[in-house]
Amino acid sequence: MDVEKTMEFILEQLAQVATLQAKAEERQAKAQEQQAKLEVLQRRTDERLTRAIRLAVWEARQERKKRQELDDYITKLSAAQLVTEEKLDDAITKLSAAQLITEEKLQRFLEWRGGNGKV
Repeated sequence: MDVEKTMEFILEQLAQVATLQAKAEERQAKAQEQQAKLEVLQRRTDERLTRAIRLAVWEARQERKKRQELDDYITKLSAAQLVTEEKLDDAITKLSAAQLITEEKLQRFLEWRGGNGKV
């Protein structure tokens, strides 16, 4: 009887081991499935991150280009303003000179007419 009990015990143990092994294999299969899903998610995340970085670099380059164009425009505008100011100063100088000449001529005219404007 001891042999039968031993055999029965061994068979029960083998059944338990087989059950545990089946459960372990099931858990391993689920873990592998989850691992595959995680790898897909990781790949998608990497792709999105790569795209975001590319867009950020593109945007930074566009911004740099716009700033450079704006700086160039401001430089040209400043140069044009200096030219305009020079022309304005020149025009004011000429106008002042013409006004002096006009005042001199008016004075001579007034003196010619009798000093205080009487005929």
